[in-house]
Amino acid sequence: MPRFLICGLTVLGLASCGTSRPDAAALPTVGFVSQETLSHACRERTVHRSGTSGFEILPDGEESYLARLAMVESAQRTLDVQYFIWRDDVVGTVFADRLLAAADRGVRVRLLLDITGDAQKEVSSAALAAHPNIQVGFFNPMTDLKGIFAGNPIPVIGEIDRIQSRMHNKLMVADNAIVIGGGRNLGDTYFGIHRERNMRDLDFIAIGPVVNDSAKSFDVYWSSPLTRIDDQAKVTDRERKELQKLRDHIARKKRSLARRNGCPFPTSLSRAESLKVLRQMSGRMIWAEYDFVSDPPERMLRQTRVSSPVSRQVENAMRNARSEVVMHAAYFIPQKDTLELLRQISARGVGVQVLTNSLASIDGLPAMAGIANRRSDALDTGIGLYELNARAPSRRDYIRVKRLTPMGMHTKGIVVDDRVSFIGSYNMDPRSKYINTETGVIIQSAALASRLKSYLLEDLQPTHCWHITRTSKGSILWSGQRPDGRSKVHHTDPHAPLSRRVGYWFFRLLPWEDFL
Repeated sequence: MPRFLICGLTVLGLASCGTSRPDAAALPTVGFVSQETLSHACRERTVHRSGTSGFEILPDGEESYLARLAMVESAQRTLDVQYFIWRDDVVGTVFADRLLAAADRGVRVRLLLDITGDAQKEVSSAALAAHPNIQVGFFNPMTDLKGIFAGNPIPVIGEIDRIQSRMHNKLMVADNAIVIGGGRNLGDTYFGIHRERNMRDLDFIAIGPVVNDSAKSFDVYWSSPLTRIDDQAKVTDRERKELQKLRDHIARKKRSLARRNGCPFPTSLSRAESLKVLRQMSGRMIWAEYDFVSDPPERMLRQTRVSSPVSRQVENAMRNARSEVVMHAAYFIPQKDTLELLRQISARGVGVQVLTNSLASIDGLPAMAGIANRRSDALDTGIGLYELNARAPSRRDYIRVKRLTPMGMHTKGIVVDDRVSFIGSYNMDPRSKYINTETGVIIQSAALASRLKSYLLEDLQPTHCWHITRTSKGSILWSGQRPDGRSKVHHTDPHAPLSRRVGYWFFRLLPWEDFL
């Protein structure tokens, strides 16, 4: 997005921070029907065939943030928001504030959170659910417990398996006209503005029939018996009074966090600017055939080890590869059947390149232990295996904080044969395959595959990653290239501090790979 537009949006965002909000008792019940609709703004210059949808990739954290903010600010009727993690930071607080503002102007907001993930206290509070236009649902609640245990996901008898299960889906649908999905949770680290650690990530934004598919998926989870929805009929007068305090608290907190952390993004947008952002993005979209893939929520109740529908769809796309597979898998922990699939496609001459996290770049040591324990098995299949360089030059373009932080990856993206793309929440690990619920899109388009592949290949450059190989004795080697072109080979995990190495060594000894 042009820099002059970003500057303009920033000014508008700062100017709107002090805007007062109506009292809950005076809330409107209809949207601004006289204004341009979100649906019209996204489709006015688009020609497409029936049965296809328009897609654009969102690898840049700033643009992905603006797309979400524009959707929230321009919605007139409905906002359906489904996330695994909603962090208590700048991004999390901004979206809590703007969802409240949308509800104040009459938008019906449904917020669905996974109960075992990080959830900001404001968005999970009873006071927020007291808003007449907001419903908050929690997926996979544990057995109701009383006293000091109330609300805690404690593994009681019969629920040991369920506490491991997570709704890992990420979706935002506005006015049933536009959707964002993919890998990003709501938190600073996923958008490149965390002060200590940031991760490259990937979303898609789409219009057309895929929006209806996404909305249906959300409805299935919303109406599932595994979802507990706060009952408006049980809202107390005290909680209604707390709502106004919560609204003011969130607004103050948003301004304080943005000022303290030096947030480079706008914290609100005008409706006109929001529609302009979405018109620009929809104008870049590629219309293509697709499959929207989503796991059913009932897989949380499974009693046997069965691979998820999303994992089967993704692996089928890889199975049909004829020449090449390029993959970013943030937590690449392939199981026996996946290793066999990689071995089969490599044996028939398909070139497979996989980029995953390194010890220096990853956000969780247990997952890194799983990655490390599968390195040799993965190399035995014949694929090219790479780990992200936490000091890759590309972090200068992605990270937007003053002090350059290490960079990790949270991306889940695949391109097969320069024509099939997958973008979603699915990691190539046992948790995604057997435990979590996931979602994503498989897109049939050479043009979109070209865009996605360019992004995936950027961090597969020798200056951006470590090529994993073995010595004749079987020891792992990390080979890369300095910015000046000189090669560099490491015999231990590069750029990882001692504290990480010790924890990593400990986790590698534990027999818990199935839960990573």
